[in-house]
This record gives sequence, structure tokens and C-alpha cells, in this order.
Amino acid sequence: MKIIGRVVAAALVIGTCQVIGAPADAQSCIRAGGEGTGLIQGFASFMAQAAMKNQAKGWGGDSVKIGEAKETCQQQGLMYTCTAFARACK
Repeated sequence: MKIIGRVVAAALVIGTCQVIGAPADAQSCIRAGGEGTGLIQGFASFMAQAAMKNQAKGWGGDSVKIGEAKETCQQQGLMYTCTAFARACK
């Protein structure tokens, strides 16, 4: 029972910090990101961008505004892995 009480207390502190951290008049934005893997770099890049857009639209709906994406790709063996991040605002 003591463990549950400590977990609940920690969750309340974290939740309070998150609420206090954002001003009431600030625009609601997130940093959306995605990762894609494929044999061809272009396909891995496409999948990373699609995953990023899916996350942004899942959070803010179809009317979400997505900023310019920043993308990095690395070759790992025969596969390419790309990550894409962008700011998304409601």
C-alpha cells in the first residue's frame, strides 16, 4: 500500500509541474516525430515522414499545422533508418 501511495504522490507532482509549465495563452504545440526503415533510403525517408505526420494528426486532428521537417538518415548494414521531426501546432 505504501508503494501505491508513493506512485500516486509522484504522479501528482509530475502532473502539477506539467500544468504549471505551460502558460495559459501559449499556443498548443508538440514536437512530432517518426522513424522509418527500408532497403532504399527514399523509402525509409517516406516512412519516417508518414509516421511523423500520423503522430501530429493523431494528436491535433486533420487541421494541425506541421512545420518544416528535420530529417536524418543512417545506413545500418543493408538497411537505412531515417528519423523525421517537426513542430506541430493546433
